[in-house]
Amino acid sequence: MDLDQDLNPEQKAAVLYGDGPLLILAGAGSGKTRVITYRIAHLIGKRNVAPHRILAVTFTNKAAGEMRKRVDGLSGRDAGVWISTFHSLGARILRRHADLIGRSRDFVIYDEDDSRRLGIDVLRELRLDPDRRRAERLLRKIEAAKHRLKGPGQSGLPDRLERNFYARYQDRLQATNAFDFADLIFQTHRLFTEQPEILREYRERFRYVLVDEFQDTDRAQYGLLRLVCKADANLCVVGDDDQSIYMWRDADVRHILGFKRDYPTAKVIRLERNYRSTPEILEAASKVISANSRRHVKKLWTEGESGVPVDVTLLDNEHAEAEQVARKIYTADTDGQDLNRVAVFYRVNAQSRAMEDALRLYGIPYRIVGGTRFFDRREIRDLVAYLRLVQNPLSDVDALRIINVPARGIGKLTRERLQDFATRKNLTLLDAIGSGPMDFLRKSERVKVLGFKSLISELRDEARDLPASEIIGLVIERSAYLEILEHEDALTALGRRENIEELVGAARDFSDMSGDGSLGSFLEHVALVTAVDLADAESEAISLMTLHAAKGLEFDMVFMVGLEEGLLPHYRVLRPEDEDQVSGGVEEERRLCYVGMTRARKRLQMSCVRSRTIFGRSEENPPSRFLDQLVDPAFTEPACVRPATVRRRESTLTEHAEIDLDDGDGIVVDYGAQYDQSTETGHECPRPVLDEWVGLGVRHATFGRGLVRDVGHSRLGLKLIVDFEDVGSKTVLARYVKPA
Repeated sequence: MDLDQDLNPEQKAAVLYGDGPLLILAGAGSGKTRVITYRIAHLIGKRNVAPHRILAVTFTNKAAGEMRKRVDGLSGRDAGVWISTFHSLGARILRRHADLIGRSRDFVIYDEDDSRRLGIDVLRELRLDPDRRRAERLLRKIEAAKHRLKGPGQSGLPDRLERNFYARYQDRLQATNAFDFADLIFQTHRLFTEQPEILREYRERFRYVLVDEFQDTDRAQYGLLRLVCKADANLCVVGDDDQSIYMWRDADVRHILGFKRDYPTAKVIRLERNYRSTPEILEAASKVISANSRRHVKKLWTEGESGVPVDVTLLDNEHAEAEQVARKIYTADTDGQDLNRVAVFYRVNAQSRAMEDALRLYGIPYRIVGGTRFFDRREIRDLVAYLRLVQNPLSDVDALRIINVPARGIGKLTRERLQDFATRKNLTLLDAIGSGPMDFLRKSERVKVLGFKSLISELRDEARDLPASEIIGLVIERSAYLEILEHEDALTALGRRENIEELVGAARDFSDMSGDGSLGSFLEHVALVTAVDLADAESEAISLMTLHAAKGLEFDMVFMVGLEEGLLPHYRVLRPEDEDQVSGGVEEERRLCYVGMTRARKRLQMSCVRSRTIFGRSEENPPSRFLDQLVDPAFTEPACVRPATVRRRESTLTEHAEIDLDDGDGIVVDYGAQYDQSTETGHECPRPVLDEWVGLGVRHATFGRGLVRDVGHSRLGLKLIVDFEDVGSKTVLARYVKPA
């Protein structure tokens, strides 16, 4: 281990630091894991600290395993350091002392599913509706209370039902000799508070404590650290307040911002040299994050070679945005770019739909990281099942999926008996309902299944001749599907509601582009979309993910889409009346933007659009305030473009202005509503020849005869601008016309 060769001066200073508290502010890509592992190895190898007196804590088992592997590699042996997550630490301590807080040492740890089942049982005991989603909502509130170190008696929960549920839930955990996941830290803190001699034992044992990703600690985790590590303890915390993005998981950035208050003698070392990104990317990211007022000042720099400027692009709509991203990725792939090193980031999952369509059009393989394809999401599959049953009442698969969605009291046993009856009668499920006395069901069960059949019949009658988008709205209203979301966690419910609204938008888009708004055509389109397989995990493919999922990753080429007010920052953080709460929310959203930018190694493009249809609504939101640091604020129309010499060139669709501006700060602003069909490098995209369409006479089943005036590409396929004899100019998909 050659510290002079392996570490830069700041890293070396952190590794060699002596006793007392230490705060290492580690900027993105600055080698913080190396510093932690080298410091542990130095404590063992050079300062002769016994390995069992060192505790290293991080947030994931994967990170803990990697840290252990590195430490053992540097030490040349199994070092024996206690390296774990916070929860593993709590479980290990509780296993030794559980008898002191009313458990035996053979306790079990309930996972999320176990806790949900127990929560449902508690609801039954309280003579309340044992609804799964209601239990999940209450459990999330209990978890948040435990993160704040609040037990049932002092939880601060405003609702009496919530307080009673919390108390009974904890009683049941104790009676079953179990802890839930949040208990592993909450109850360990309780143990140390109630048993000072146990706390002294661990204070004596852990002479050196190191904590990674310190900016992500919640109150319970930090409270546990403060009990073990007094103000003069050898506590080394490593983190970056600029990357604190988990407030919704109860993480509190104030812990890293106020560390010097709690540990006044702490030494602060800044790791600002970046080993990941180009100078241009770092300059842009630093400009964005500098607008946050509550942060430790730091400025990333690199000795790496200069790269290409950061792109900030304004486009007409989300379709043009997705098409441009796909085109650039196709060009990069043609030039030999490894697609595994390319990523597209967005703020909310619903944004993936337009991007997935464009990538399929170009034949670019992709995988959704930490999420699900749009049409594979539970709420979308549920509603599509309703639509298919309205279209085709013979579909037993769809009937079985939604007969109890939302919950109607038609349980598993009822469904199985109904299936058996239908099989014996050689009938479909819907036809079997009401075809006989159905004596195999109780009267209440018969009423419920007949109610479901009546619902589908009414929907079929009312949906006749309506366009698909209106039928979706009708299904949502008559089925009361949105009631499912009422008992879910607020963030989960919001995301699902947005996806449902996006499905309505998808139907409208399809109708506009195909000229056919019928339910049958839309369902055919959906079937073709869902028939496209995701890229295999082992195959080469780009990554699509939310900005939250991007934390800790890096890619050669990064596209950040949807840089508009209401998306980033998300409209949810702009709503509270409390100005401090709004400010804190906006600052976290800016940190989220910064995290996304600093994932890029070589190329970064950020884009916003003039008008975006999302969540079923068309909105014209201004460019994100986070772009203000990248462009001249005096130029307000549009906000993300500076005045520059305008160069015009012909487009196959519409005339547009394109501005290429390199202002010396490594930022290129590209202002273009549409683009040439050839790429910037001269490679041809894998598309049909366009010129052969212009001037062609065509016939459309709905619009009649017309003449093609212009042609281009959309996320749904080749699109034509046609002057129809009877209805005037329309934009239609090429697959819906025939030569006249």
